[in-house]
Amino acid sequence: MDLLMVRDRSTGRFLYTERLERRPGETPWEYVRRSVRREARIREHFAGRSVQVIVGWGVGSVEEFLRSYPEYGPGQQLAGGE
Repeated sequence: MDLLMVRDRSTGRFLYTERLERRPGETPWEYVRRSVRREARIREHFAGRSVQVIVGWGVGSVEEFLRSYPEYGPGQQLAGGE
């Protein structure tokens, strides 16, 4: 399972999360294509805001993601990058 997250750059808070799961019968390639398209739609929706769109591949929750990448925790500000 993977997680699509939108994080406010100024506060470090997560504004939006969505679980991405492979559908029954869906090939890995189809899943990746669908996931990338979904990520693009989310980026478009939040365009113009000071946010960071993150895809956590292989994580099932924000908590699990933050255990692996504590630098993305609340109050942490990252310079540059998406």
